[in-house]
Amino acid sequence: MNASRRTLAISVFILLAGFAVAAETGAAWKTSAAASARTVYDDNVFLQDRNPMTVNAKGVGAEAGSMVYSASLALGVTWQPVKALALDAGYAPELIRYQRFNAENHDDHRLNAGLHGQSGAWSYDAKGNLLIVDGSSDSPIFGQVGGTPAIGGEQVRARRDQTVTKGGGNLTYAVCPEAFVRATGAASFQDFRTTQKPTTGIGAIPGYANYVDHSEWSAGPDIGWFVRKVLALVASVRFGEQRQGNLLGVKNNYSNTLTRFLLGFEGKVCPSFSIKFFGGPDVRQYTDSAVEPGFDRTRATHFAEGSATWTPSKTDTFTLSMKDYLWLSSGGRGAYENILYDLAWKHTFSKSWSAAAGFNYQEGDNLDYVTPANYRNDSIYTVSGGVAYALNAKTKLDGTITREWSDSAVANKPGREYVHWLVSAGVKYTF
Repeated sequence: MNASRRTLAISVFILLAGFAVAAETGAAWKTSAAASARTVYDDNVFLQDRNPMTVNAKGVGAEAGSMVYSASLALGVTWQPVKALALDAGYAPELIRYQRFNAENHDDHRLNAGLHGQSGAWSYDAKGNLLIVDGSSDSPIFGQVGGTPAIGGEQVRARRDQTVTKGGGNLTYAVCPEAFVRATGAASFQDFRTTQKPTTGIGAIPGYANYVDHSEWSAGPDIGWFVRKVLALVASVRFGEQRQGNLLGVKNNYSNTLTRFLLGFEGKVCPSFSIKFFGGPDVRQYTDSAVEPGFDRTRATHFAEGSATWTPSKTDTFTLSMKDYLWLSSGGRGAYENILYDLAWKHTFSKSWSAAAGFNYQEGDNLDYVTPANYRNDSIYTVSGGVAYALNAKTKLDGTITREWSDSAVANKPGREYVHWLVSAGVKYTF
């Protein structure tokens, strides 16, 4: 049993033990359980629009559609004996099966845990998530000119064998009613268990999508001043590191240390509008493994992250989130500016009916970090809409439709641009 599956087994055992204790003790323990099933039609499983494959005739098919079936279970447990201590944990396994492409079948195991509490002027909050994808250890072959779909083809990559770990937390001390200090940290690790294979030379597989591990951690202090009773101005410093694995054993990566100087605000502008935003310069010091000709190992870029929620009425909620930061390519040997915007709206018609719509924009631009021959500038646009109907207090039905399309601002791009539709229907039962 490898480390990730050993961690999964231990975590599930702890969660089930919590259920058992909850059943015996009641009081401070609470449990939850739900089961879901979903049917999806995916009209472009591999995010490829053009045939024939000109780089490798054995590449994944273009406009390859398939029915997709999934079933999942969500278990949760919380324990709060006192105000100063609250613990929650959850486990959600999901089985995904493709009618036409067995190699894309995968099982996902999601585990989460949280700890938070407050005692006097002190408060703390910590969360962690673990995703274990039991999928194919062979990467897809993108046989069209341009290589992988825009920004690496995340939806195809997400079905590969891997482990993703994320966590973060903060410890806050209220100096006085007008000010606070806070220690904050976050980390993420993506460990691919796919096989790396050469794409040029003897025995090469042109178009094979190699993936490398990458990670980031950051930590630092915050100082906050309440300019209003529920709105604070915050100054922050973050120290951290990004790591990128080597591709095919060749020492060529963009691992770096980082220092961020951030200024922002968080809280409520008014009762119906809450906001959180941080931004500022981001200084990087790269290791000597970044070997692009003339690469300056000390560089300054920027970092911005924010979210906002507006509830103009009891029946409508709008949410907006964004992030603009430097990230390391999962394909290895590169870094790029990653820009994300996500807008969502939900409307409740009644206790039974609700509707939702959303728009997402992603951009990946590596202009400042590679030679012109390796330049990539991709954009992905996604619009979605759906309805949900509650049959009763425990059973909920939903249907969604999504259209996604990409654009690449570089030459030789047939493999990077695509149109992708998803239509799905699902049912959820809460025990």
